[in-house]
Amino acid sequence: MAYVLLLLLSTIVSAQSVSAGYDVTFSVFGKIGEAVVRYERFDNRYVITAEGRLTGEAAAIGANRGELHESFGVIKEGMLVPELYKVTRSSDHYYNQSFFVFYPQERRAEEHRMNEKYGTKNHFDAKTFRIISTPYTTKSIKLKPLDYYAQNDLLSLFFNVQSLIATLKEGETKLVHAMGGSNKKGEVLLGNPGGEKRDNLLASMSNKEGHLATVLINQNIFKSDKGELWVRMDDALLVEEALLKDVLLFGDIRGYRTWSKKE
Repeated sequence: MAYVLLLLLSTIVSAQSVSAGYDVTFSVFGKIGEAVVRYERFDNRYVITAEGRLTGEAAAIGANRGELHESFGVIKEGMLVPELYKVTRSSDHYYNQSFFVFYPQERRAEEHRMNEKYGTKNHFDAKTFRIISTPYTTKSIKLKPLDYYAQNDLLSLFFNVQSLIATLKEGETKLVHAMGGSNKKGEVLLGNPGGEKRDNLLASMSNKEGHLATVLINQNIFKSDKGELWVRMDDALLVEEALLKDVLLFGDIRGYRTWSKKE
């Protein structure tokens, strides 16, 4: 579900709690989904959620696909320290969960996977001369020690690098790491576009005001320049618009912020 990850940068906040809603469009089909991102702080603990779901005709075609990303952890010296990162993907045909458990003192992490797949089996009943359909569910559980360790997950990362993004010079990039990406090393490349790329980014946005950034997550679901997101943020570094160009040769996936609330 590309449109959820388009909005991960929305977790850059400084308030006690903040939430934002987005409409997600695909240039060929129009609006295809909605997403909501929320950050909450409870004393020295935090919770970040980013949830997206297909809507309308896209939901019917996509079997009601949805994603929920959740990061749970503590706040130490102004930084988010994740303890658990949870990713839930679901549709009419499957329900999958991945749990990334952090062991910071040992500098290691584990991924626990739970997968369910739904289907039907058909057989011919000779007595009734009818085809009988029987629903079934297959389940699997796996524990996978990871070959790398990162201090962040994909949600906590963008809160913790807020100052880094704000200070990147035009044309400058910075490699950071986070649990949860498809890259085997957890690499995420942040950038402040310059030159022709900056001109192209500005030309693609509906508004020319705000801060610009590029995010390369290397997710294999992205079929656009290795998954590079083009992002426009307001002065509080909350995403207003995000764009993924030329997806699957059909067009652009774009997220527009429709509302936000801070407390």
